Amino acid sequence: MRIFTFIAFFLLGTVAKSQNILETTKQALDSVELLQMQNKTQDAIQTLNRAIHSTDSFDDLAYLYAYQSGLYVSKDSLLMGKKLLDRSLEAAENAKNNPSKAVAYRAKAYLNFRLNLPDAVVKDALTGLNYLEGDNTDLTTKYYLNYLLYSTYSRWGDEEKMEKYILKCRQYAIAANDINLQVNVNNGMSSMYLARYRKTKQTSMLDSTLLYLNKSFGLHRSHPKKVSGDTFVITCINMANYYLEFSTESMEVRKKKAFHYLQLAEGRLQKEEASSEKWINVFGIKSGFAKKEGDISLAERYLLQGLSLLVSDKGNYFKLEYRVNKELAGIALKRNDLKSALEYQERSEELLKKSFDEQQLLNAQKLEIQYETEKKDQQLKLLKERETFRKKQNYLYGGIALALLFGLAFMFISYHFKLKYSIEREEKLKREKEESEHRANLQLKFEREEQSRLIAEQELSEIKRQQLEKEALANSLLIEHKNGMLQQIKSKIKEGDTGKIQKLLKEEMLLTANFEDIKVQIQEVHPNFFNRLNQLAVRKLTPLDLKYCTYLYLKMSTKQIAQTLHVEPQSVRMFKYRLKQKFDLGKEADLDTFLGDLS
Repeated sequence: MRIFTFIAFFLLGTVAKSQNILETTKQALDSVELLQMQNKTQDAIQTLNRAIHSTDSFDDLAYLYAYQSGLYVSKDSLLMGKKLLDRSLEAAENAKNNPSKAVAYRAKAYLNFRLNLPDAVVKDALTGLNYLEGDNTDLTTKYYLNYLLYSTYSRWGDEEKMEKYILKCRQYAIAANDINLQVNVNNGMSSMYLARYRKTKQTSMLDSTLLYLNKSFGLHRSHPKKVSGDTFVITCINMANYYLEFSTESMEVRKKKAFHYLQLAEGRLQKEEASSEKWINVFGIKSGFAKKEGDISLAERYLLQGLSLLVSDKGNYFKLEYRVNKELAGIALKRNDLKSALEYQERSEELLKKSFDEQQLLNAQKLEIQYETEKKDQQLKLLKERETFRKKQNYLYGGIALALLFGLAFMFISYHFKLKYSIEREEKLKREKEESEHRANLQLKFEREEQSRLIAEQELSEIKRQQLEKEALANSLLIEHKNGMLQQIKSKIKEGDTGKIQKLLKEEMLLTANFEDIKVQIQEVHPNFFNRLNQLAVRKLTPLDLKYCTYLYLKMSTKQIAQTLHVEPQSVRMFKYRLKQKFDLGKEADLDTFLGDLS
């Protein structure tokens, strides 16, 4: 399993060049850029806080809140990022200058990028660029809006649009004379050509990949203080990874060149000028070279060293730790060290659960943001409809008043037309009554639509909650099954019975494919299934009882259940008999049919 890949980087913060903000705000954003160059995100957030409290300019607040939103989003604090984004958009609505509106949409597009909403990213980025059309006072915002478009089309694999927007990024990075942005552009160009190589296998694409990496590294050598630590470390890692995976030179030359770049990256990481997860990339590449040379033990030591540096950091890197432990388990198996392999596997399973819990929290944030966004959009739509209705209502009242004035004037001028006027007035009153009834019907319709919308929102929320319960149940059963298998292997290791260990591993391999199907089926079980079971039972059901009922409901055979739970088929039959007793079923009643009817 390959766990280290050629990576491209997306950096949010940079100094603003707009001429529409105060000098003190520009100085604050300059400080933020320097702090991010040194990987000091928290200090950057505090600097923005001080700047926000020292100004009441809508243009300045649009910039400051937008940049602060981006910093929180980059740390996966999505709800806080959304809150700050709303403040930026609110300030932008009252701002006098278009660049302030554009930077707010840049922050909105970045949040949608992290929420994996590509259509929304494209819409927001193009809206931001429209505000900046013909305006070159903020070239860096133009750069990032185009970079977001490039990144989105990269996900879609649209090579034509990728090249279009990365070339625009290069144009604005050069015009802004921003070396860090130019390095990012070269890394992006390198990644684009690497993607083309993976698709076409044309060696010319690899030549272009290396060419742009060399350009990135050359810019750093010429302007070392103008390239952020993260950007430089990524460039070095990409260079080293190129020599690991794609270079055709001798292994000795490739390793020498790669380790040179890795040493430069380690220097920045040791100074904490780049994010700590890149330690895994550094030592992962070293481990890759060791495996190519056939030194499995050295490959393991490199991975352990990288893992140690990662764990010593304060952040949570459960996914990275999980992948490294899985790789270590594979290496231990190659060395026939079953005990170490089991320990790595147990650790990876523990990290997988933590990663799953972390992802669930992140998903909950995403769902809440999407729900609030949809709710706000619906409210805005309703407000616009009501505003349109009020305008029509005002026009109607104005027309009625004008008609009455003309009628009165006509009455005073021509008395002999009084009768005719009276008839016309009655007709007008009739129309007014009909229009009033029509308005009342419209108001009632609006209220009913509002009630329907609230009911739909509640149903959507319930569906999402039920889906999360199903996913949690499926993953819980999977983790319990894996833990049971690991405990049996541990027991057999203590007994020293290698033959039974191999047999268990083979059975587990055969069972894994079926278990994925079972997992999907479990997620389809109706959430009221367990409630109905507890209602029908005459004696209290244990968690194990509920698990057997789930497997029987999914029409798993006695043999499949025995293999899944690592018990004898006779034990399954005995357990089914006890379940019939708990449901007070007669001897002639069939438990499978009884459970199957609970739909």
